[in-house]
Amino acid sequence: MGEKMTDSCLKVSVVIPIYNTARYLPECLESVMNQTLKEIEIICVNDGSTDDSPRILAEYALKDERIKIIHKENGGLVAARKTGVLAAKGTYVAFVDSDDWIEPDMYEQLFRIAEENKVAMVTCGFYLEGNYTTTHMDTVSQGVFEGQDMFELRDKAIYNLEKCSSGLKASLCYKLFKKELIQKSQCKIPDEITMAEDKMCLLTVLLDCSSVYVYHRPFYHYRIRPNSMVNSGSEEYLLKVYAVYKYLRGLYDDVLFTENMRKQSEIYITELLYKGINTLLGFKNKNLLWVDPYWLDKIPADAKIILCGAGELGKKYRKQLQSRPDLRYITCIDFSYERLNNEEFVVESPDVTAAYEYDYIVITVKNPQKAQEIRTDLEKLGIVTDKILWFDQTEFFWKFARADGLLNDQVE
Repeated sequence: MGEKMTDSCLKVSVVIPIYNTARYLPECLESVMNQTLKEIEIICVNDGSTDDSPRILAEYALKDERIKIIHKENGGLVAARKTGVLAAKGTYVAFVDSDDWIEPDMYEQLFRIAEENKVAMVTCGFYLEGNYTTTHMDTVSQGVFEGQDMFELRDKAIYNLEKCSSGLKASLCYKLFKKELIQKSQCKIPDEITMAEDKMCLLTVLLDCSSVYVYHRPFYHYRIRPNSMVNSGSEEYLLKVYAVYKYLRGLYDDVLFTENMRKQSEIYITELLYKGINTLLGFKNKNLLWVDPYWLDKIPADAKIILCGAGELGKKYRKQLQSRPDLRYITCIDFSYERLNNEEFVVESPDVTAAYEYDYIVITVKNPQKAQEIRTDLEKLGIVTDKILWFDQTEFFWKFARADGLLNDQVE
């Protein structure tokens, strides 16, 4: 049984909002309970779960006296987090989503960095766990940001325009906050915000924060669930975007909210709208604007194509191939073929390529890091490098931002 701590000894309060995640909850709780930093409290906010989550929480509370359970009526993630942070007794506060898990030394390392550098927030990297695992970091330099450097960090809080990517990663779960800072910021977020709530809270924190440490090491495992609320369509999507926009407009008046931050905010709203049209409005024809079909123009006429990757991008590429009657689709291969076969088409092992006549194998993943790993694995099978193709599928709205000078002409 975990050792119960007095309030004065608590270093980190870990807030875990829970809503109907019984399937994943034990793994989440055990990863927090097994932290090498023992002076923590684990605040589990049951947000009106109707599955087996309350029973699981009760079981684990008997195993570890550091677990504190708060039951409340369902009110959404923002309200659950407010409940948790207001109950926190630790010097710092951290968040974990109840379907994710963390590395054993996450809080020991983040706490050490916060104390040694006397900063109010530490942010780190994470693993994205889906059909495959990728590693993600904040796209700003590692180290302490304070004084004038905080202006640079705020200007990259939404995007790093130089890299056409996110700047500071949005989720609060990859971060450690001074308790007073996160209590003040989280309580400013309206309960009705049900998307981009992490990004809104992060922006609010940075406007009130004097020092941050960026740490380029991943500790958090973020699980992609296709049927989660984040990935499900909603007829209310445009109203959700409006709630985010309205909150952002309120931040514009802050003296530290620069013109560059406003420019990025408007690009961000554009991205949310684009993603809504693309996948989240519940349209039957999803992903209409998701993939630029320019890649087809780079395939010579009469080429025979094998697709490598049976995920959403692979399905889209296969459909787009049909618009080129001069190209011949051979098959789809995937290193995880055994669990990816579906009713739409057959997925085979990469080992079968030797049995086919083909001109190119097209890697169908968006992430450059993962694409390079797949390329290396294909080369190990004896596939000629020149026959392996991969096409950058950066979100297409960046092209319009570049054409309008938003990426090169920084607003001071």
